[in-house]
Amino acid sequence: MDLLLLALAALLLGALLATASRALARWRGGWRVLALGVVVGVLAWSAKIGIDLRLDPTSHNLWPFEVVGVALLALLALGMLALARAAARPVRA
Repeated sequence: MDLLLLALAALLLGALLATASRALARWRGGWRVLALGVVVGVLAWSAKIGIDLRLDPTSHNLWPFEVVGVALLALLALGMLALARAAARPVRA
């Protein structure tokens, strides 16, 4: 079960990396800034986990669940940004 959870976390982090890098490469203006905000949020969370684990190794015993949760939330945020960006685009006739 642990291996399955770690595989799921790795899969979601890979999807997040691919989605975020594509958004940062293709989007312009405010959309890129918003996507960068999601990436910075995930990096800040990662730094917090690292600092917490350094101070107390038992503070995040369920970190794989945290990885899955944060990756899902970040993917959801990027998906919502993509939908909003598509809706804001002018319709071509």
